[in-house]
Amino acid sequence: MTNIPRLTRDNIIFIFIDLQEKLLANIPLSDRIVSRNELLMEAANLLDLPYVATTQYRKGLGSVSDRLASKMGEQALDKSAFSCVADAAIAEKLSSIGRPAAVLSGVETHICVLQTGLDLIRRGYHVSVVADAVGARTELDHDLGLKRLETAGALPVTAEMIIYELLERSDSDAFKKILPLIKGK
Repeated sequence: MTNIPRLTRDNIIFIFIDLQEKLLANIPLSDRIVSRNELLMEAANLLDLPYVATTQYRKGLGSVSDRLASKMGEQALDKSAFSCVADAAIAEKLSSIGRPAAVLSGVETHICVLQTGLDLIRRGYHVSVVADAVGARTELDHDLGLKRLETAGALPVTAEMIIYELLERSDSDAFKKILPLIKGK
């Protein structure tokens, strides 16, 4: 039996990958992807959890979606490498936060999300990929990206799975604050 660690508020970091308007414009179900990432980011903010957001070549592809940018505590880190971990500044930021479990979401599943996940696994992180918060231009690329991540050891999860696992209980103030967000998304 595989030892799958429990995700807790003390051990995770969210990585929101390249949620830029120009990339999202060509991805099916992009509204759902933005909505699920919005939910995750709002939950992270309410639970005071660390996260990093990235952009891919911002000069050419633009900034993070306005819906998400308005919720971010700090500006997304720009990269030219496909893997977030291949960028020295992002790798250093992740290392300085020091959380062993990374939760990935964003675009595209088979490129930046995949390469980031593979590199994090190689570095010893427990990686989860939020299946309803990632996407690609084609269904095949999306499906095979998720399959390859899972084969490499990443856990497929959903936004609600992660949020409820972090909340742990229904009788907390955090649950009462987050429940309307879940119902609204």
